[in-house]
Amino acid sequence: MKTSITLAVTVLTTALATPLVAQQQQFEAAQKLKPAHLTSHERIAPANEPGTPLTIHGVVLDAAGKPAAGVEVFAYHTDRTGLYSAPNAADPWRLKGWAVTDAEGRFEFRTIRPAPYPNRPIPAHVHVTLSAACCGRQFHELMFEGDPLATTEYRERFASAGEHGIYATVNRGAGGGEEVNYTVRLRTR
Repeated sequence: MKTSITLAVTVLTTALATPLVAQQQQFEAAQKLKPAHLTSHERIAPANEPGTPLTIHGVVLDAAGKPAAGVEVFAYHTDRTGLYSAPNAADPWRLKGWAVTDAEGRFEFRTIRPAPYPNRPIPAHVHVTLSAACCGRQFHELMFEGDPLATTEYRERFASAGEHGIYATVNRGAGGGEEVNYTVRLRTR
């Protein structure tokens, strides 16, 4: 009996950890593609990427609520069809980019509005990883107010799982594009 319980726990633990291990490996592989020089204004999707243009204006605050300069920001998201990349592609996160916050804790990404995953009840989102000397690596998901999949039930389930989602109001930008303002406060280790 004890052996079967141990085996069941091992199988369950392995099954739960495998997606996290794969995601960590993808993250590390993506970091090898980081440009040598980063600024506070960068691009995720190329200018000719199909989709609605989106500008993300971000501000990173330290744990005390003051602007955090020099924070590396890595972001990736799906394309307008809800896919990260083509099936079996060498790069699992085709639309990705890096920036570093300026003296006022600001950064900006120009990209396109991501779509939700096909046939899954998960709102469209941008994965954001902040790396700061003071606080280590922190993960967030930038979601969009008004997304019909961002129901109260989804938000509660997401928060209860310990996930850090931030919902941004989408505004019309110049030339028919969209803009969001994203402010996040770093957590201490």
